[in-house]
Amino acid sequence: MKRSAILLPNPLRAAAHSGITITRYYAMHFLAATFPFAAGVVLYGWRAAAAVGTVLLAAAGAVVIWRRVGTLGRQLRLPHALWLATLLALMLPAHLATLTADEDGTILWPILVAGGVVLVMLLWMLGGLGAGRVHPVLVTYLFLSVLFSADLVPQSVLQRDKLVLGDVLYTPQSQALVAHPEPWARRPLVDRYDATSAPSAAHRLIAYTRGRMVAERGLLRLQGLISDQLPPLEDLVVGGQPGPIGTSSAVAVIVGGLFLLYRGLIDYRIPLIIVITAYVLLLVLPIPARFVEDWPQWRVFVMREPDVDWATAYTFVHYELMASPLLFTALFLATAPSIRPLTRRARTVYALLVGVLVAPAQLYVSVSVGPYLALFAASLLTPLLDRWMPPKPLV
Repeated sequence: MKRSAILLPNPLRAAAHSGITITRYYAMHFLAATFPFAAGVVLYGWRAAAAVGTVLLAAAGAVVIWRRVGTLGRQLRLPHALWLATLLALMLPAHLATLTADEDGTILWPILVAGGVVLVMLLWMLGGLGAGRVHPVLVTYLFLSVLFSADLVPQSVLQRDKLVLGDVLYTPQSQALVAHPEPWARRPLVDRYDATSAPSAAHRLIAYTRGRMVAERGLLRLQGLISDQLPPLEDLVVGGQPGPIGTSSAVAVIVGGLFLLYRGLIDYRIPLIIVITAYVLLLVLPIPARFVEDWPQWRVFVMREPDVDWATAYTFVHYELMASPLLFTALFLATAPSIRPLTRRARTVYALLVGVLVAPAQLYVSVSVGPYLALFAASLLTPLLDRWMPPKPLV
């Protein structure tokens, strides 16, 4: 057997065994990403497309440079780098695509360029296509979130009469950040503006589950959080709330993931087990049942409380799932050939680990970043899982 055949990375082997070319392999991934990308352009306008394009151009330019650096550079592949750059861009907010400084005097567009360049540098250090067992997109995003956490918080969404062509930064300056009771599709329009501001559902949820909410009138129940301080759940399922470009519409993410499943590019067990495990743990882990004089009253199995029924508990979990990038993580990141284990048994354990880590990470660390942290931690154990549960020999 030729040496080049032995050294084929995981995605190359997957494509070769399935009988498709590498170009077609990544082309199908790009087709799946068009669903969340299209939803992001609809909800956040041309700045969403500009943000994705900036990250892709930065990554392409970095590939051209780093392919000339050492033997590792020759392992870089442009389609692979562009696919990972697409995933990273979908995890970022559209308002970064601006040449104008914000209120603090910060210019945000270099964050997009830095993301594309750092991603390619990580690919180079990991050895190129499929050689590393750590997802470079996760590392890059976590790196950006540590340095620019405040700048990555989205706060506006286009109005329904300004879709695609509107400017997501053209919002009323004096608009208060309060949750609107009406769904985005039926919300009253604000004249002369393209977009409206709204509070981040993810930040409201993590403030509640970390015990940092302020109880108005001395009492805040879980039901009050859902009904008064969070947007309608419809806005998180279909779209209509501020969020990252590619993770704000759960429907679009699911459709893209189903396309990957239909084409046989991902293992359905991984996203299914991750979501089910996280769902169960989000129901049973301790959260505040209520705030009394700004003091949280923590309860395990919160649905057992007299003023918290099963419907309220289920609704809270649905908000946790829809407001976070869990679905995007489970369908587009956790299924990557470079970090998932080789055997079915190992993949089951791997998915269980991700799901077990996601729930506490979302409840007590960050709704927006928790799934990424959980996947990063679980992927570090993939080599051990492959060692403990290796593929069975054919003979």
